[in-house]
Amino acid sequence: MPTPPTVRRATRDELPAVGRALAEAFDDDPVWRWIAPPCRNWKDLAARWFATEAANQFDGFGEVWVDDDLLGAAIWCKPGRWRATTRQTVRLAGPSIRFLRGGLLRGMRTVNVLEKAHPWEQHWYLGYLGTDPAAQGRGIGSALLTPVLDRADEEGLPAYLESSKKANLAFYARHGFETSGEPMRARSGPPLFPMWRDPRVPG
Repeated sequence: MPTPPTVRRATRDELPAVGRALAEAFDDDPVWRWIAPPCRNWKDLAARWFATEAANQFDGFGEVWVDDDLLGAAIWCKPGRWRATTRQTVRLAGPSIRFLRGGLLRGMRTVNVLEKAHPWEQHWYLGYLGTDPAAQGRGIGSALLTPVLDRADEEGLPAYLESSKKANLAFYARHGFETSGEPMRARSGPPLFPMWRDPRVPG
């Protein structure tokens, strides 16, 4: 039987690797490809964007988890911390302009749609979860979810996410998430699927 992946909190100097892993994971993502137009250095720009977003959460507002081989990453926002602060928005502005380019307005509309639908009940928010496609199927994604979901259960708190791929709904369902409303979309953009997970009672 394969050894389960070992996961842990990322260190600050690993955040560029977090960006690269998520850029690989979201390379074929329909929502991200709609927001950010294709270009020759798409993955490089995406990696810088995700690394900056990871840094935003690393600085006290969330948690960044990785496996030991840095092939996958999960970016979580702590309860009550899901809405970006002014400082976080400013930090992300440059990478967003370079990455999204002509899709910047689409990105802003998407964020607006998601924020309007975001639940206000205290919860852990999974902003991003991804594994390099070359390493998928090894259980890395499940391993990255487990520590925070276990803590949410201990704290009696729910968890929330928006899946940008319908194919991933079954994966999240295996970890206790259920779809929680109609798919969301910004105008003609691809759908995003809101998912909610109630805390599990220990035992």
